[in-house]
Amino acid sequence: MHTPWNPQRLQGPLFASLATVLARLPWPAGRWPNYPQYQALLDGLPMPVMSGLGVPLRVSAPLAAGPDWQTGYEARIAREGLLPTRLQNWHDLFNLLVWVAFPRSKAALNRCHYRLQEARAQRGEGGRTPAEQALAQFDESGVIIVAADAELLSLMRAFRWKALFWQKRARVQTHMACYLFGHGLMEKALAPFVGMTGKGVVVEVSAEFFRLRLTEQLARLDGIVAAVVPQLTSPADLQPVPVLGFPGFTSANDEPTYYDNLAYFRPGRRRDRAAPT
Repeated sequence: MHTPWNPQRLQGPLFASLATVLARLPWPAGRWPNYPQYQALLDGLPMPVMSGLGVPLRVSAPLAAGPDWQTGYEARIAREGLLPTRLQNWHDLFNLLVWVAFPRSKAALNRCHYRLQEARAQRGEGGRTPAEQALAQFDESGVIIVAADAELLSLMRAFRWKALFWQKRARVQTHMACYLFGHGLMEKALAPFVGMTGKGVVVEVSAEFFRLRLTEQLARLDGIVAAVVPQLTSPADLQPVPVLGFPGFTSANDEPTYYDNLAYFRPGRRRDRAAPT
């Protein structure tokens, strides 16, 4: 069953990472885009979007389902630049939009996926390696956490969510940001729910970063994240983030009791991976 086309659903802070891309969309209201319109979005960019192996990206019909679907999917993008995309499908639309918003990061993901899958095939092994699992989690559920405050980062890494999002709320609003990256997470954000959790790459910046225009922020993050992607070795390298805890992401978190839900704001500790600027 197809979901009705309504671009108005893509407004608000949860979709801030797509704001500059959405502003470029020439599609008429009232109906889903078609393949030529998807391709026009790519063709209208100042610089072409390239696959992980440097082939210009083109939108294509989806691959047939089968046991080798995932491997074929990444290989087709890497080698031929063909991005399998279902029409009238939010999940695949978000994937395309993230390619436009973060072209270097998505190319790095594709390149790493492809090379790891090729190496595994040569060894005759089945099943994803921990590194492949990390790449897949970031691709589907990734968030980019940006912070210019060491104390805020410390609270996040210690899973002290109420201290972070409520007690330090004003500081979070000026010195921390969360940008959705994963296209699966973006699909969930169409109807946000308690339990939405991102898998984050943490980027430490100076306060100057938050004075940049959004387009400049996203371009800088794209380069940083693209460099971090090849360093991901397991899902433990990604920071779990209850995204609806961020101020403004839901009106429900305007009350301190929102953060008392320990099933969502889980305590815990983990090893860190931070991406310096």
